[in-house]
Amino acid sequence: MAEGAARTGGGEARFLAAYFGRIGYAGAAAPTLANIAAVHAHHTRAIPFENLSPATGAPVDITDEGIEGVLVARRRGGYCFQHAGLLSRALAAMGARGVENHLGRVYWGREPGTGAPARTHQATVVEAEGARYLVDAGFGGFNPSGLLPLGLAAEESAVATPLGTFRAVDVAAAGLPAGDTAGVDLMVQARLGERWANLYGVGLGAHAPADFQVANWYVSTSAVPPFTRSLMFSIRTETERITLANLELGVRTYTPDGASAASRRTLGSADELREAARELFRIEDADLDWGRAFRVAAQAQA
Repeated sequence: MAEGAARTGGGEARFLAAYFGRIGYAGAAAPTLANIAAVHAHHTRAIPFENLSPATGAPVDITDEGIEGVLVARRRGGYCFQHAGLLSRALAAMGARGVENHLGRVYWGREPGTGAPARTHQATVVEAEGARYLVDAGFGGFNPSGLLPLGLAAEESAVATPLGTFRAVDVAAAGLPAGDTAGVDLMVQARLGERWANLYGVGLGAHAPADFQVANWYVSTSAVPPFTRSLMFSIRTETERITLANLELGVRTYTPDGASAASRRTLGSADELREAARELFRIEDADLDWGRAFRVAAQAQA
C-alpha cells in the first residue's frame, strides 16, 4: 500500500488501510485501472447494499466520518450515497485523478413518458490511464459489475462481466422523451436478452456538497422513495447476485456462458431475517432493531 499511502496525509493513510481491511483487498494501492477495478470488485463483494437505517427510522450521515463509522467500523452496509462517498474517498486516497461524484435519476422499471424522476442516485467518475470511467458500488441488486468507460460510441462501450453486460452511453441512446431526461448526460444500461434496459442516468455537471446532502435527506426521510417503507439488501459474489426484497430472499447464479438461474424463499421471522443478514449479506451489527426491520418488510410485503 506504500505507493498510494504516500500520496495522502496520515489520516487518509489510516483510512485507506482500514478500508482495504474491510473489503479484504491486499493488492497495491497505485491507481492503475487494474487496481481500481479490483478495489471495486472487492468492495461490492464485501459491503452490502442495504437500507436498514431509513427503514428503521435512523438518520443517514453521509459525512466522511459518518460513512466510515457505519460501513467500515461497524461493518454495516448502506445505500448509494454511502457507498459512493466511501469508494470515491478511497480512490482519492489512492491518488486517482479526476474523482467526481454525480447525481443520477433512476429509470429501472419506469415507464417512458412519465417525466424526469428525482435525483436519488449517486455514482462516481474516475480517470485511469488516459480514460474516464463510471464506477458504481451502490445501485443495489443490479449494480454494474465492472468499470464502464465513458465517451465511447454505443456499439463500442459494452462491458461483459460474469454477472451481466453493461454500458454507459450518451443519453440520446436511451430512447426516452426529452422531458424524461432533464439534466442527464449519460445513461447506464444493462443487456437483457436482445435489448438494452435503462438503469439510471447521470448528469456530469458540477454538484455542491449540499446537493448530495439534500438528496440524501429526501431519500432517507420521505415516504415517496421506497427506502423508508420497505427493506432492500443486495451483495454479490464472483458468480451470484444475492438480494432481499422485503421478505423475499433471492439468489441468482450465473454460468460462464452468460445464462443464469434464480432460487427464492420467503423469510418468516425477525430471527430468520437477522440470520440471513449475517450469513449472506455479512451484516453483524448487534445494535440493529431486527424486530422493527422485520415489521417494515412484512408490511411492505403485504
